[in-house]
Amino acid sequence: MNGNVSRRIFVGSLAGAGVGAVGATALLDFSVSAQPVSTDPLTREIRRQLKEALGKMRDGQAAGARQAATVLRIYASTVNDGQLQALLRKANRAAVLSAERSHSEIVRIAGDLGINPATIPPHRLIDRGVKELELQRMIDNGLGPIFHEVANQFDATAAKLETLKRRGQSQVLSIALRQPIPTEEQCGHCNQEANIVENCEKAMAVACAAAAILPVLAPACEGAAILYLAALSNYALCMLYLQLCKAYYGN
Repeated sequence: MNGNVSRRIFVGSLAGAGVGAVGATALLDFSVSAQPVSTDPLTREIRRQLKEALGKMRDGQAAGARQAATVLRIYASTVNDGQLQALLRKANRAAVLSAERSHSEIVRIAGDLGINPATIPPHRLIDRGVKELELQRMIDNGLGPIFHEVANQFDATAAKLETLKRRGQSQVLSIALRQPIPTEEQCGHCNQEANIVENCEKAMAVACAAAAILPVLAPACEGAAILYLAALSNYALCMLYLQLCKAYYGN
């Protein structure tokens, strides 16, 4: 989906809901004087739709994965990568690399998205060299590309869920009651999803470290955290799909 088209459609939907188009468009840019991210109506709507999408996915609905992919592409269109890149270029590199994100804030955002906080991996220190590479990647490319990468993974998950539905496997119980079918099947793996989770975690570490020093980057930190949690949810669903697939085919 074209980012500009997505933005127009989404802003239009907000206008229909009572948020003026001019006001909604202004929310797409970071501002030192902006309201806290949690009170931003655009971010609230994105969170609401993503929470709804992840809930549908947990019920095995492919439509939920498709919705999550669309929401993330819309979210990407709201991230001001130009400003993010410019501020990171000017920031004290050593300070950014030494700062740490708030794990409690990530857990709080997870709860807002309907994700069980107990499923969030514990905070871990990321190697400084890895963070430095991620910082340079973010300076060069911003956050947009990784948003679209995760969105593409949600589209792939939707295809998997559609396959489960065609097989009558939407419910775990239906798998347990089936006899294994003696047919070879490539159930695949979740390596790519795992790699994307790792990439999102690195992006979150850098974005949130930078926001700790430059509060104007708080929206970038929140966006990166939400992206990490979405990718983590998608990975968990991929692992479940893999288990169901192997159970079905007796692999």
